[in-house]
Amino acid sequence: MTTQRDQVLRLFGAKPLLIDAAQLDAAYGARRPYALHNGIAIIDIAGVLANEPSLFEALFLGATGYGQILDEVEHAAADRDVRGVLLRINSPGGDSDQAFETAAALEDLGRRKPIWAVADNRMFSAAYLLAATAERIYVTQFTGGAGSIGVYAEHVDWSEYNRKLGVQVTYIAEGEGKTDGNPNEPLSDSARTALEAEVARLYALFVGAVARRRGMTDDAVRSLGAALKRGPDAVATNLADRTGTLRNALADFAAATRPSGIGSKPSTSATQGGTTVMTDETAQPSPAEQVDVEAIRTQARQEGYGEAREIVELCALAGMPAKAAGLLARGASPAEARQFLMEARAAEDAPEIRSHVLPETGTNAKVPLENNPVVKAVERLAGKGVN
Repeated sequence: MTTQRDQVLRLFGAKPLLIDAAQLDAAYGARRPYALHNGIAIIDIAGVLANEPSLFEALFLGATGYGQILDEVEHAAADRDVRGVLLRINSPGGDSDQAFETAAALEDLGRRKPIWAVADNRMFSAAYLLAATAERIYVTQFTGGAGSIGVYAEHVDWSEYNRKLGVQVTYIAEGEGKTDGNPNEPLSDSARTALEAEVARLYALFVGAVARRRGMTDDAVRSLGAALKRGPDAVATNLADRTGTLRNALADFAAATRPSGIGSKPSTSATQGGTTVMTDETAQPSPAEQVDVEAIRTQARQEGYGEAREIVELCALAGMPAKAAGLLARGASPAEARQFLMEARAAEDAPEIRSHVLPETGTNAKVPLENNPVVKAVERLAGKGVN
């Protein structure tokens, strides 16, 4: 990874410097390669995407290298001050070289820290491939766009132009097909077949990646073609989750990842399918929402700590099992969860949740689960323990 200090020194070339180069690390090394807003790292993905952008691409097309994107996201994933990564994308797409590898790496990094994306304003083709790795995708209401799911290749035939100039190019090669697709001869049938096969292979990878990440079938993705979907149309076709600006995405992301966000006011700035959506995790679920209590219990078991189990059971006892996922995501303690649930039930004018308050409640002391009255009550009700 090229550091900012290296870039500074390269600008001066071989000229004598009155600078202590070692001190430049302190001046430049500590700076983040991204903006940080309320715990959210903003990674810019702009211009044409390329594996190794040329100087022309960088200067005149504003190209972004796949390696640069990964460097910055990896840096954010290791940054203790970062709770989430927001990909701010304004790109028409780019090269297929390293595009799928970059998308796979982003998917892995998303398991370490949540990644969201916002079209500001375009996320097309290879840029959408990267955006599809995000947990949530925003597009602006009127000008934001997503899609262009497709692959193409081109062959330029200079043979007629060379003939008019009196230029004849001769290839001497070994290995069948070695010169297939060269620009100085018309495209042969075998070269066309090979090129078509490669385009089809990459397209299948693209379709499969989008279908898997967006919860769609391959046929549903293929039916979209390479259409450019704008604003609400992108949401309607499941290429995006919300309409909203960069500010909307930042506000919602910060609220969703805030450690002490219990009881915070839900954001209603974004829209989903033209309907106002409460994006805060503590928003009351709709009556039609199906809550899988057993799945939440499984999540608690996977977390491997007793407090998560206690929170899940508290929510079940309170008749609010859907609250468990949000409380666990916020890292709430059992005491905080109990208080939150009591207030929620009181707001509904329902009976108060009653349980024994242990002396250690509200402290950092570890509460033995085998003596926890809430757990024991659940075990009696269920007829067996919850591991």
